[in-house]
Amino acid sequence: SSLVGSEMCIRDSSESFHIEYLLVSMVSAIASATGNALQIRIKGGWTSSPIFYIILVGRPGLGKTPPLSFAYRPIRAYDLQNMSKFRAMLEKAQNEKGNAAYSQGASTMKLSKIMVSDFTPEALMQAHNANQRGIVVFVDEIMGMFNSVNQYSKGQLIEQFLTAYSGKAIDITRCSMEIPIHIEMPCINMIGTAQPKRLLSLFSKGYKENGLIDRILFAYPFGYKIPYWDYSIKGNPETYKALSDQWQNIINEILALPCDFDETGLVIPTIIDFSNEARDLFYEWRNQTIQHMNVDDEGNEIDERIMKTHLSVARFSLVFQILKWTCNEAELDYVDEESVKSAIQLNEYFENGYKRIEKLIKDDGIPEQKKLFLGNIKSSFTTADAIQAGNEVGMSERATMYTLAQFLSDGYIKKTSRGKYEKLQ
Repeated sequence: SSLVGSEMCIRDSSESFHIEYLLVSMVSAIASATGNALQIRIKGGWTSSPIFYIILVGRPGLGKTPPLSFAYRPIRAYDLQNMSKFRAMLEKAQNEKGNAAYSQGASTMKLSKIMVSDFTPEALMQAHNANQRGIVVFVDEIMGMFNSVNQYSKGQLIEQFLTAYSGKAIDITRCSMEIPIHIEMPCINMIGTAQPKRLLSLFSKGYKENGLIDRILFAYPFGYKIPYWDYSIKGNPETYKALSDQWQNIINEILALPCDFDETGLVIPTIIDFSNEARDLFYEWRNQTIQHMNVDDEGNEIDERIMKTHLSVARFSLVFQILKWTCNEAELDYVDEESVKSAIQLNEYFENGYKRIEKLIKDDGIPEQKKLFLGNIKSSFTTADAIQAGNEVGMSERATMYTLAQFLSDGYIKKTSRGKYEKLQ
């Protein structure tokens, strides 16, 4: 919307952070505020709530935290309001019923909040159980969360993320629980920040193999230089406050969307369909991906990440439609073609970011001698050229041939014909 566009331009120029961080943080905040209140119908009876696992990637000083904090400030304020109400309820129960009765009654009272930052796997599900509309795992330095997951709870927490992403029911039973936790329609968003080099541990912990990394979206702006502070720009506090208030109104309008429940307490989301034109565009885009994957008819393993992009695009489409609705630029009766186009573009941005992250991780894992070898070979080369380049850095012919096979597998080079290759990176 024009409102969000003006917000991004003004805050980017005066506070020196990448616009991408702000846009992505806003998308996450809209999804977290929506939760299970609205779902997009992907096709037939297949529906989905807006769920995204997002990491803002960048070196220290690039300004990842300020836009993230700005986008979530209205939700944090909403949670603080609920906290105040909850405390007032506890105090009232204590004053009216006495300490003994209060202790018994307080155990049945639940604090409903959206943002969860410091938790155990069990506490995370308890928070979601108290707010079945949906929660968000909000952790600034998110690698600390992944690195602190010990062997005992690793499978539990990661399995919760994997299950919640697909919207499948979660059941938890513990001896310490009087009543087991059942979340029929989980909706857990996740967002945090990370430095590029620290992501190596994420890829080395088996999260690629179990599919978690394929569900994570990486916001990784081009450009690594920390911007200088521009003292020629004098910020206007009144302008900032006006824009901040407008963003607050947007999120509050989304939070006010009704989230209905049936007599058993299960969520009943409002289902939003694609318009005919939007559905045709979405299907056409998806079929292009399927066609690309079907070219390989030899039964090789399909890229799981690519096969999940339709979920992201459908969910982004819903988020963009909601944003336009809050800005009085569209109705919320259906998801239109413009929202799908925007969703496809945003998905491409994230996939490009992932490819750059993947290359960074691969490059970091290449031994120095092999890096020198890769630098020595030309953009087009033959096997003989490779052996010569390997010899120059002290590699035997056997080691060179093994390295060529490894680089072929990892996508650094491709074979154009017998004994001829091209560099891809």
